[in-house]
Amino acid sequence: MKVKMAGGTDCSPECVSSEKNGKPALEFHHICLIAPDYEEAVRFYVDYMGFDLFRESFSSNKNARKLELYSGGRYIAELFIKEDSVCTGVQADAELSLPGFNHLSFLAEDVEQMLGRLSEKGVPVTEVKIDRITGKKYGFCWDPTGTKIEFYER
Repeated sequence: MKVKMAGGTDCSPECVSSEKNGKPALEFHHICLIAPDYEEAVRFYVDYMGFDLFRESFSSNKNARKLELYSGGRYIAELFIKEDSVCTGVQADAELSLPGFNHLSFLAEDVEQMLGRLSEKGVPVTEVKIDRITGKKYGFCWDPTGTKIEFYER
């Protein structure tokens, strides 16, 4: 498989993951999420999204319950439950007007099915769109705290 690098250079995955020109080789590890409600968070991420709850513990550093979420055998997210955390709410209209983090993105076999399943559970979702460059389907939902999540066709 070839990967298109900045500047249009084709590169194999080996070239992407190795150090080159003094630049460090970084690889994605996990995301950290914070939610105020245990039941709501587990319902969304485990029951609706389909992640596996690998382990629960207590973090004395964060004074919060910690859940480790996996998908396909890979560590995806640590989810801290802090009852005093403040939710930002759905920021659908913010789009790209705010600097910083915008959304998470996950590959899905069937984007329409995933968004339909979430919509049936009362989760806010967008319509399915087509990426003009790749021709693949994608769409978004929001978790109970307002985090924007994209599903992109595999």
